[in-house]
Amino acid sequence: MKRKVEEDEKNEKIVRNLMKLPSNRRCINCNSQGPQYVCTNFSTFVCATCSGIHREFSHRVKSVSMATFTAEDVAGLREGGNEHAKEVYFRQWDSQHQSLPDNR
Repeated sequence: MKRKVEEDEKNEKIVRNLMKLPSNRRCINCNSQGPQYVCTNFSTFVCATCSGIHREFSHRVKSVSMATFTAEDVAGLREGGNEHAKEVYFRQWDSQHQSLPDNR
């Protein structure tokens, strides 16, 4: 039991540190500041509003402050995160003709 608690605390600390990285300080979907949730399907940090939208699509969303994170979740965030997601999902984004999403 003690080992599990220690593992959970370690994982929470890692997730909080990853959330502080410049690329993870804004919601991947709407660009609002200070995302407090993780969408584990995409290993991205999202805001409260976008977390609700992800849930509507049956995506797994966890609150950074309320949930426990598995080693798999942490590995996904280390390998992924918002910077990686932008490279994958926004790679063909043409900012000349399309504005970036905002929090409206």
